[in-house]
Parts: sequence; structure tokens; C-alpha cells
Amino acid sequence: MPGETDAAGRVFDAGLQPERTFLAWQRTILALGVASAAGIRYVAEEAGVVAVVAGIVGLGLAIAAYFGAKVRYRRAHDELVQRGTLHSASAWALAALAASAFMLAVLALALLLHH
Repeated sequence: MPGETDAAGRVFDAGLQPERTFLAWQRTILALGVASAAGIRYVAEEAGVVAVVAGIVGLGLAIAAYFGAKVRYRRAHDELVQRGTLHSASAWALAALAASAFMLAVLALALLLHH
């Protein structure tokens, strides 16, 4: 129930929002990682080095986004448990996720241009 208190009397929402958010991040990052790996496999034959570099960078950024999301989840969970509110949020995981999606777009563009 929203607004419940923990043993110390602090307000904590037991709705598991940080956990659900982290699971959503995991699914998105997994999809980007798999798409980057598949892009390397299928686009490398036609686009060559550009596809391989874009795919590896995209895969690396997806992995960085996963670790960023994990850190973000732990911080959010700890803040909610300890203080009952969420004051800080890190944006670098979101930046890595966006950059990974951009590299996937580069792979798609390379395929279109060389096809």
C-alpha cells in the first residue's frame, strides 16, 4: 500500500516501482544488445568495417547501460528504504542506452546504403 511505514516509521512505498523499472531497463538493454550482435552478423558482409565497429560499440554501450541501470536501481532502492524519498537520479545509463540505440541506427543505415 502506498504510504506504508517501515519498522523505523519512515514512509516507504511497497509498490516495487524500482524493481519493475529495472526489469524494464533489462528487457530494453537485452533487445538492443541482441540487435547489435545480430547487426554485426548480418550487416558485416555488406558494410564491412563500419558495421563491425558500430555493432561492437553498440553492444558495449548496451552493457554499460545495464551496469548504469543496476547502479541506478540500487541507489533508488536504498534511498527509498533509508529516507522514504528519491532525491537523486543518474542520467548516464540513459545516455548509454540512447547511444546504443543510435549505433543500431547506424547499422541499419549501413545496411540500407550498401544493399
